[in-house]
Amino acid sequence: MTRTTRITIVLSALLTAGVTAQEQLGSGGLQPSYRGGWTFTPTMGFAETYDDNISLFGRGSAEQQNDDFISTIFPGADLHFGGKHTTLDSGYSGSFLNYTTFSVLNRWDQRARVEIKRQETARLKWGGRASMAMMPTTDLIELGGIPFRHTGATTSDMRGGVEYALTARNSLSASINRQVINFDRPEEVRAFLRGGRVLEMIEGWRHKVSGRMALGADYTYRRATVVDDPEPFNIHTTEAAIDYEISPSWTFSGAAGMVHLQATQLTTPKTGPAWRLRIERHRQRRTFHAGYIRSYIPSFGFGGTIQNQEIGVGYRTPLFGSRRLYLDTSGVFRDNDPLTNTVQQLPLRSLRTHTAIGWEPQPWVRLEGFYSLVQQSSLRAGGRLSRNRIGFQIVTSKPMRMQ
Repeated sequence: MTRTTRITIVLSALLTAGVTAQEQLGSGGLQPSYRGGWTFTPTMGFAETYDDNISLFGRGSAEQQNDDFISTIFPGADLHFGGKHTTLDSGYSGSFLNYTTFSVLNRWDQRARVEIKRQETARLKWGGRASMAMMPTTDLIELGGIPFRHTGATTSDMRGGVEYALTARNSLSASINRQVINFDRPEEVRAFLRGGRVLEMIEGWRHKVSGRMALGADYTYRRATVVDDPEPFNIHTTEAAIDYEISPSWTFSGAAGMVHLQATQLTTPKTGPAWRLRIERHRQRRTFHAGYIRSYIPSFGFGGTIQNQEIGVGYRTPLFGSRRLYLDTSGVFRDNDPLTNTVQQLPLRSLRTHTAIGWEPQPWVRLEGFYSLVQQSSLRAGGRLSRNRIGFQIVTSKPMRMQ
């Protein structure tokens, strides 16, 4: 399988309507490198955070005290197996949030995952992944169309895919994904926190034009069922794609085409442009990525379907020429406009940024100071909110070989 084809498959997985459930208090760190066989990695961390909007109320809605200090303990463990043709990864991580003043908000944030990759033959490669998460607030969900509230949510994501090289220059890929999201739904949030499920199928073809460039096409079918909507939504996306290795450090991937929403009881049929662009740089310990996506996705918040546009950027680099000091920063902006004819549906503009400055005195421990910002606005009264968090964390993590 060519390098450009692998880049395409990774990009396709990242650009699906996936749900990511992880509260990032500090940086994620660099991806670890493993030797063959089994490796067990226990993790333990402690963080202290100041949060200026613990309720996630809109501006002007919380006139009394609405800030607090939060102590967080987060244990975790990862199990990795690396064989000649098979790679297996699994892990669990949890965060216990202990509020200094508002102890009624104390709760666990838990996540678990398992992933397998298999190189079956020189031409055939397949893999699968499953993950689950339980989160205390909806601003932790990396998915458009969801209002930010201090409401619990549970998500699950299962996906499987296969890649096959027809010839030295042509390859095919196919994947199927199923995602489910459920909210705690007290009466006051039932109208704008729905939940639901998505079944998605993606097919792709790539033709290697040269050693640095591949051209092809992608087709995506997405069927979404949103709680309280009268019928599912069916979305079809067809795109022409390009993958290009600009240099040994820089890569570019992009696609352009059309997305079509079938008619339902809530909407007339709609067709619009679909775009996705991504550029990456990897050199030594420095990484950079930037991307843009435009398409239709289901709204698990207000219901119906939305036009989703998002821009993301991330950068990580050592500081002052040191291998132990680093900067890790990222940001995502989402613009969601309703497509369906429901009174409840509102446009949402969401921004989240995160910056961490870290020090690794030893390979098994890191200390970080971090700042994160979450903002969202809508047309609803009190629908303009902002949340700032600043703090530090200490994380210990040491891989152990298993015989």
